[in-house]
Amino acid sequence: MENDFEINEMDLDGELLRQPALYDMWARMAARAQKEQSQIDLQRKILKAKLYKETKEKFELAGKKPTGADLEAEVRTSVEYAELSQALIDAEEKVGQMEAGKWAMVEKSKSLDRLCEDRDKGFFMPGSKASSIRRQEQLKEIDKGLREEMKSKRINRG
Repeated sequence: MENDFEINEMDLDGELLRQPALYDMWARMAARAQKEQSQIDLQRKILKAKLYKETKEKFELAGKKPTGADLEAEVRTSVEYAELSQALIDAEEKVGQMEAGKWAMVEKSKSLDRLCEDRDKGFFMPGSKASSIRRQEQLKEIDKGLREEMKSKRINRG
């Protein structure tokens, strides 16, 4: 998957043909990650309601009326709630990573379009010495931008 972000200058046409499938793959992974996050969030909300109810009943059996702080303390000290909270944090991180991957695919597509335009205009000849220093610098800037964005979103293969 890390290779998904690289451009093979020697096969620009092949890269262009593969790009829609790569974008689709990253978009689907982002959607699955979002679904997973939503499911965990729902589970956590249901658990919170259940714990509120149980705490309220426990206090009422003891002849007391729980305060909002009592209810919240019971929820926050629940091991199951803490586990779901951590799972939600992990899911949010994964959503960010997949969204960054999807964004990188859009940027790669733009880069491919520019490379192909330049090649078709004769400014860029893949694999030849005619490739200008300017083109190499442009490619480095594009690559640097993509890598910085992926790094900022902590893209990994998870």
